Amino acid sequence: MFSFHKKNKTHILESSTRGLAMRTLRTLIMGGVMFIPGMFLGLVVWYIAGKPSTEPLETLICNGIPLVSISLGLFFGWATGEEYGIRVEK
Repeated sequence: MFSFHKKNKTHILESSTRGLAMRTLRTLIMGGVMFIPGMFLGLVVWYIAGKPSTEPLETLICNGIPLVSISLGLFFGWATGEEYGIRVEK
């Protein structure tokens, strides 16, 4: 009855701009989600360390641990987003 043909229609993941946008969005989401466990881990370490109020140690715990967590989330988000890349086989 009806004929549906896919003539010259590419898949959404075959578009270079959309693939890059999807990979970047995935990376940002994973980095943002890793903010919560990083803050919780920083709080736990700060509490276990005896609630330090000295500047270098407090800054390292309260800022360093969440930043490392977010950085790892961004890294793994980009590294595992390869399925959105284009693979051209000839």
